[in-house]
Amino acid sequence: LVIDMASRQVSRDGLPIELTAREFAILELLTRSRGAVVARATIYEHIYDDETDVLSNVIDVHVAALRRKLGADLIRTRRGEGYLIDA
Repeated sequence: LVIDMASRQVSRDGLPIELTAREFAILELLTRSRGAVVARATIYEHIYDDETDVLSNVIDVHVAALRRKLGADLIRTRRGEGYLIDA
């Protein structure tokens, strides 16, 4: 998996992967925090402004989409804590 933060592009095995802006923002946050659990609240604050009122499972939906696109083994869930990408 190659993530180009400057151009906001992602590829796996040389093939480009299309991500939405929010999917990329979550991937960027988790990648920058590699090896550490990132709380759902932190992810929410990273991708939405204070005035946004969205459903509580929206983070789960974005993470599920990332797993479909990037592979189920990339992002791990820590129940009751958040998500992480291993170091």
